[in-house]
Amino acid sequence: MHIANFNKVQSVPAEPRHKQEQNRLLGHVTQFKRQKELLTLAIETSCDDTCVALLQSYESTERTEEPEMVARLLFNKKITSDQRQFGGVHPAVAIEWHQRHLATLVEEAIRSLPEGKTPAYKNTRLPYRTPDLIAVTRGPGMPTSLATGMEVAKGLALAWGIPIVGVHHMQAHALTPQLVEALDRPPAPSVASSPWEERQQVDAEVKTASRQQEEAQHPNLDYPYLNLLVSGGHTQLVYSASLMSHLIQCTTDNIALGDMLDKAARKILPPSMLNSGQNVMYAAALERFAFPRFPTGADEREYNFKYTPPATRAAEIEQHNSPYGWRLSPPLYASRKMEYNFTGLGSQAQRIADSLDIFSSYENFTEQVLSLENSPKSGSDLAPSPDSSTTILSPALKEEPHQIEQRRYLARATMQLAFEHLASRIVMVLQQQAKTSGEQQKVKTLVVSGGVASNQFLRHVLRRVLEVRGFGHIRIMAPPVNLCTDNAAMIAWTGTEMYRAGWVSKLDMLPIKKWSMSSTGEQGGILGTEEKPFYVRR
Repeated sequence: MHIANFNKVQSVPAEPRHKQEQNRLLGHVTQFKRQKELLTLAIETSCDDTCVALLQSYESTERTEEPEMVARLLFNKKITSDQRQFGGVHPAVAIEWHQRHLATLVEEAIRSLPEGKTPAYKNTRLPYRTPDLIAVTRGPGMPTSLATGMEVAKGLALAWGIPIVGVHHMQAHALTPQLVEALDRPPAPSVASSPWEERQQVDAEVKTASRQQEEAQHPNLDYPYLNLLVSGGHTQLVYSASLMSHLIQCTTDNIALGDMLDKAARKILPPSMLNSGQNVMYAAALERFAFPRFPTGADEREYNFKYTPPATRAAEIEQHNSPYGWRLSPPLYASRKMEYNFTGLGSQAQRIADSLDIFSSYENFTEQVLSLENSPKSGSDLAPSPDSSTTILSPALKEEPHQIEQRRYLARATMQLAFEHLASRIVMVLQQQAKTSGEQQKVKTLVVSGGVASNQFLRHVLRRVLEVRGFGHIRIMAPPVNLCTDNAAMIAWTGTEMYRAGWVSKLDMLPIKKWSMSSTGEQGGILGTEEKPFYVRR
């Protein structure tokens, strides 16, 4: 009898392994629904930055009756490829960098995962809690770089048996201010004592007085709002009505603002500044060169830029006459067409920089130093005397301050006209909305995101132009500098928001090189079209 029962038990097919995993995930989902909490691991490799982040997010009613999102970064790290020898992003170098560093960053992030204490994770046989979700940049971007991150993300999703969400890179930039708000909210007491809080990199308890005052006036970032997305690859003004509904108001079909500033900076910046940089973010170096006394980490409202905004459209399109005899024409000064165009301004700035011949003194100085180093040593009849060496070097040193100042002026003028061009189209959109839109459709906030959003002079110009043009009530929001440029934290947040809205990606998804956010475009915007959807319902 005992043997028969044993054989009978053995003859019953064991529950398939995938079914066991499914049951485990059902328990996982039940746990999530009860806690309304998500742990997301995110990967961003759209260009030359290799980024990984780990984000915890949950709903809280500690401060308000309506649930509000609270978020904590448990891990957030970026490694930028060294592209200095190319003067820009070389795809092959970017891919090699991703392949070399992505797995290492993921390994570091895994070490930051919380311990697996809840019953839903006991069957994993892992010392840590597995994430609930994988978020990865799907596009737009460099396809080969995107593919590197996506393949790693798919592998993690399969290994852990969790969903994956392919994120729109520009949507993530647009939602970054929401992430910042969630990070700034104080955690619930029950969570504050958890191990997660020990690993978080953002201290939500500390806020400046100005930020507290602004938060009191504007408690939340509510739809609709305008998004100014400015980076090395994109320049767009977008009307965001909801998480997935976006309409492009203005864009550029040629060169993006960040790319134009990078190219102009290579001509304007002193050679010593170009060669001493640790990366190819020349636009950021251009801002530091133009405003050398701007305190590191300061807010634009703490610095006197000595900037007078154009109070009218007529003043906005006037030529900029420099005290050095050259002039710059504003972009599209003869047109009110809703588009951005930085090609002409960038070409003007580069031609002026080439014509200045300012750094000939630097070249002479270098040649003279080399000739002195190679000359016979002291005591020889051919060795220069101290007096003669002083005579040789002093002309270059005397010319340097004046020459540098003219380059600095050119840097400021180029940025000013470019930023006023951005502001001009924002004003046009706001003026049109004031005439035609109902109160609920009118925007109250301008979100500035993307790599160029870290430029404090840009924020100052936008603020001052809106003030003198009758839109001083518009709130301008920009993320902290470390969240303006590409990062995985924004990918984690956007992937989490899409998942909470009920959307996931399939494992057969491919990178998307060009992916318009516009809901009325051919691609169908964030969700895609019925024939070619970018997401599926979970």
